Amino acid sequence: MQKRGSGLILALMILPCLVSAGPEPGTNEITHLRHALSAIGMTPVDMGFMKDLGKPRIALPCTRTVLSSPLKLPALADDLYRAMLEEPDNPWPLFHSWMKTKSAETTLTLDVVPKFPGLNDPLQLFYAKAQESSFLLESAFGKLSSSEKEYLACTVLAGTFNAEDYESTREALTAAGFSSNLVAEVIEEGMHLDPKPNADRFLDAVEKIDFGALIEAGRIFHEAAVQLREEASAETNWPESAVVYETPLGRIAVGTESDDHYDSPYLLIVDPAGNDKYTEASAQGLKGHPLSAVLDLRGDDTYAGRGMIGPGAALWGICVMVDAGGNDFYSVEYTGLGAGLFGAAWLEDGSGSDIYRAHALAEGAAFAGIGVLHDLAGDDLYQAGFSSQASAGVLAIGLLMDREGNDHYLAGGREHDWERNDERFISLSQGCSIGMRPYAGGGVAALVDLAGNDVYEADVYGQGVGYWYSVGMLLDAAGHDRYSLHQYGQGAGIHLSAGLLWDGEGNDVYSGYILAQGAAHDYAVGMLFDESGDDTYTADHHSQGRALNTAMALLIDSAGNDAYFARQPDQCQGIGNPGDKREYGSLALLLDLQGADRYSCGAEAGARLERPDFGIVYDLKEEP
Repeated sequence: MQKRGSGLILALMILPCLVSAGPEPGTNEITHLRHALSAIGMTPVDMGFMKDLGKPRIALPCTRTVLSSPLKLPALADDLYRAMLEEPDNPWPLFHSWMKTKSAETTLTLDVVPKFPGLNDPLQLFYAKAQESSFLLESAFGKLSSSEKEYLACTVLAGTFNAEDYESTREALTAAGFSSNLVAEVIEEGMHLDPKPNADRFLDAVEKIDFGALIEAGRIFHEAAVQLREEASAETNWPESAVVYETPLGRIAVGTESDDHYDSPYLLIVDPAGNDKYTEASAQGLKGHPLSAVLDLRGDDTYAGRGMIGPGAALWGICVMVDAGGNDFYSVEYTGLGAGLFGAAWLEDGSGSDIYRAHALAEGAAFAGIGVLHDLAGDDLYQAGFSSQASAGVLAIGLLMDREGNDHYLAGGREHDWERNDERFISLSQGCSIGMRPYAGGGVAALVDLAGNDVYEADVYGQGVGYWYSVGMLLDAAGHDRYSLHQYGQGAGIHLSAGLLWDGEGNDVYSGYILAQGAAHDYAVGMLFDESGDDTYTADHHSQGRALNTAMALLIDSAGNDAYFARQPDQCQGIGNPGDKREYGSLALLLDLQGADRYSCGAEAGARLERPDFGIVYDLKEEP
């Protein structure tokens, strides 16, 4: 079998030739952005008007930066895009940068490393790194008591899965080890008329976490797992029946080339082949096994969990799952599949057409931690209810990376959007970050797809959207793609946040209803950049370069024959709104820089159509 390293080098040589330049606007876009602003008496400096007016107790510096310097948003996306092309196995330095943390140093004396008859040297090296990661985890969480950890976890899980409404959720929480008294306590807290005291209690505990140590623990354990996987891929002498080694950090299993079933916790599972089944592949620090790694080299495997914490989840721990190949099936009843909840989780699938299914907090999702799903190849199906497919909460990074294939992302159909539209469903997915308004900002969420004709379906909140001091991004480098959304997304910033959708190339279709397609609301920043292709944009109102309530919106389509359809053109396409009781209005821009285009608002070729308070549709006849 070819080692992963040489295949990755070849992929990195080819990818730069196949994918677009990157999300950051080029000279042509910046030049015409300046011209468009000049046409309404402004300069790029005016994009930085005051938006950082909230007073959250917690907010990542990068979210505040993009509010005051909006063009730092595509630069942030460009950093991630470059990292995916150049060093996809090591985005950890970028995580440190976003969280404003530093690499933690370890000065520990390693315990005696066990002797392993098979794969002795690689397993010993992995175990030594696991000890280092364990030490850093203790440092990351050392200021928290056991009761504080249980309270934080139960609060997030009970709130996410609506424990006050569903007996099934309450039963799943108690089955996961949370006492019925604690479940009742957090449900009662959620119903208090004054939420501030409980929010303060919650955040007091969250702020005790050393995120620098947590990120470093995740990096070291992930690096150890990837290195062991490369060593194991060259191994040919596998046991006829599974071998289990007992260690102080947990059991290590070496599987067979037949079909194996793993249904209990392990520090490490290495399985060479077969159609295997994993039902307990998660890290659960509250249950005494904070480290979990699975390395599966071949086979059509099944990862299926029936409890609250499913395979690929890290709860107060680190979980790394690497499946090298095969058409695999991933399914969790509640959370998992690259979910970091007060921990760090990494799920990687090397090849094959895979199916991912989850309820919520899954498929690259995190809260006060790191959650990554990395799929290298295949036509994949991602399906989830909400808060998945690159979703981030407070002090979190949620990342879904898909390198190639015609993929289908579907989020919704699980929880009704009772606050706005009874007939719609919340998604909070596909590059969505959300904070705890007004007490704490969210994190950074990004869905990155490098190739393929992809389909994105969400309902309310999705496809590059941030809410309350958060950053949400969807980056699609190539392919003829379809984006479908009802409200809040496709490059939308909502309530002092930032959202970006970038599409590198292809004939794309964007379908939305309200606050979509480069839209911003309430001291926020929303952007949609489409580099090339004959594209179609369809919406009802408050979309297509639309800013309202003192916000900044920007839609740039750089090339192609495009069509912008709006049912209410006086509420779409480069239009702001007056500040009303606020001191100033909004800034809204729609720029189309090439091609024969159509606009519902009446703009024509070569237009410099000024729109109300303060906006413009800017159309360029010339070649860029």
